Amino acid sequence: MNNPIVQVRDVHKSYATGAQSHLDVLRGTSFDVEEGQVVAIVGASGAGKSTLLHIIGALDRPDSGSVLLDGEDMFSMDDHRLAAFRNKNMGFVFQFHHLLPEFSARENVAIPAMIGGATLADAERRADELLDIVKVSHRADARPSELSGGEQQRVAVARALVNGPRIVLADEPSGNLDEDNATLLHDMLWALAREKRQTFVIVTHDAELAARADATLRLHEGKLLVRE
Repeated sequence: MNNPIVQVRDVHKSYATGAQSHLDVLRGTSFDVEEGQVVAIVGASGAGKSTLLHIIGALDRPDSGSVLLDGEDMFSMDDHRLAAFRNKNMGFVFQFHHLLPEFSARENVAIPAMIGGATLADAERRADELLDIVKVSHRADARPSELSGGEQQRVAVARALVNGPRIVLADEPSGNLDEDNATLLHDMLWALAREKRQTFVIVTHDAELAARADATLRLHEGKLLVRE
């Protein structure tokens, strides 16, 4: 067995729902993710899937517990250091692509690299390489409104990969796509996992996507029921 790239240990998270009440969203979740794995997180709406994904991605902090990436405890960092760590080590793909409408596909992919310190030339060169990998290089100069839904999501995947992240976190990445485009996206994610040893953690309601995963984490009322 490989050493885990991500270690989630006894994570708890709750949110206030009133002056004197709160909702326990995660109640002691623990698991590991190995490098190059595709891990699916499944469960009913409200089970805590997106909250767990946001904590793994350091978009939110847990109330207690820890998340280690390559052995480093992310939540021991202050917000400034954590933001830099997240930009360098993590990529994100959401159900709605969140591409910036005023920029081209190439520019959307290049922006995180420039935030990370790359020159414009290097960022755009890397963007073009990734747009070719996800098979939308012919649309590099198009703005998001000129792209199909499937093309938008493939650009979003390229953007997630531009900084060479250790892990990509995806929240319902095919939830807004028709069946054909969803299948194309799933095939692309698996190819990246197998050929590039890219690690993915994916929240999904898609049974076909979850069935293809190397491991499936099923959440119920904030607790991990089973690792399938």
